[in-house]
Amino acid sequence: MMQHISEKKTEPLLIMHQRFTNWLFDEALPFWATAGCDGTPENPALYGAQESLTLEGVSAQAPFKRVRVQARQLFVFSWAALQGQAEGRSRADGIFAFLCNAHNEQGKWGRSLTPEGQLLDPTADLYDLAFVIFALAWYERLDQSGKALALARQALRWISENMSTPQGGFFNTLPAGDEPRQQNPHMHLFEAILALYETTGEIADLTQAHALYALFSQFLQDETTGTLGEYFTSDWAPAPGHEGNWLEPGHHFEWVWLLSEYERLTGVITKTRADRLYQFAKRYGPDPATGLVCDALGRDGSVLKASSRLWVQGETLRAVLTVDPQDTDGLAARIVTNLLERYFTDCPAGTWHDQLNEAAYPVSKAIPASSLYHIITAYDVLNKVRSEVTQ
Repeated sequence: MMQHISEKKTEPLLIMHQRFTNWLFDEALPFWATAGCDGTPENPALYGAQESLTLEGVSAQAPFKRVRVQARQLFVFSWAALQGQAEGRSRADGIFAFLCNAHNEQGKWGRSLTPEGQLLDPTADLYDLAFVIFALAWYERLDQSGKALALARQALRWISENMSTPQGGFFNTLPAGDEPRQQNPHMHLFEAILALYETTGEIADLTQAHALYALFSQFLQDETTGTLGEYFTSDWAPAPGHEGNWLEPGHHFEWVWLLSEYERLTGVITKTRADRLYQFAKRYGPDPATGLVCDALGRDGSVLKASSRLWVQGETLRAVLTVDPQDTDGLAARIVTNLLERYFTDCPAGTWHDQLNEAAYPVSKAIPASSLYHIITAYDVLNKVRSEVTQ
């Protein structure tokens, strides 16, 4: 549970909460409900969400639409509708209908569609499937017809029946390749199952989350350093060479929030593991001068990639406010300032720079729709903290 926050310590963060709220509801959501959707004036989401936009804020005309992006935008507009945004319901309904073009009767979902909605790549990708389940769990809260819930459960069964491996966890894709195994899709599947359980409240929907937490505890988090690996061999040993040394502070922070949610929903104590992730990422991830969190570190804390993706800042904000809701170090306020003043400015209203280089200069070549998911989830935690203050 979030602690009560003293007004004195959080006043700057509360002011920035209002600025963030204004930007999100007055600029970003209306923009992505129009320019960010693909269809006709009568049905703006007929062809789902845009994959990405140019730096001028118009469609980049990508020849494909990834299922993960459609799923993320289905979550965004389901969340927005539940918050009372006027266009949210119609956009969520349209994106849901478009997304279902990637589904077959057995419960498999493909990886991409053509812009008009024909199946383009039928590969089953665990990362994409995780976001499908996550989005369907959220859309069920809005639609409440049971259709999205049935599809989410069917997809989860399909993963268990077709993508499980003898060593634990799941293949990255099916057909399976020879690339290293990855923690990232397992993390998002964990997230999706927690969202599904929070939607239904039915214990059976939580079963796979326990197995994923066991995978995290046994293999993904290094017992010696407390760090989180990204790439692994088939038997969950760290991948050899550079890939085995590659760590992402954004994912450390993301797991901090997820472990807190898992503890809240199940009562399983995760604090010691979460603290080890948090302390490492907080010590080595943020640049002392700017507060920007870098994209990649080595296991010794050395910076491997000094650029700063937007999503990393969002996940840092979620973790900081989970661990320190009073923001005693002022790190959360600094992150929100960076979002508002570095990422959300000098670009079309309601959009963003997706990545800054080591000199904090924007280097993105497009505006990916997928970033809005991270913005919404970061804002949602900030908004809950703000609610604690005003109660």
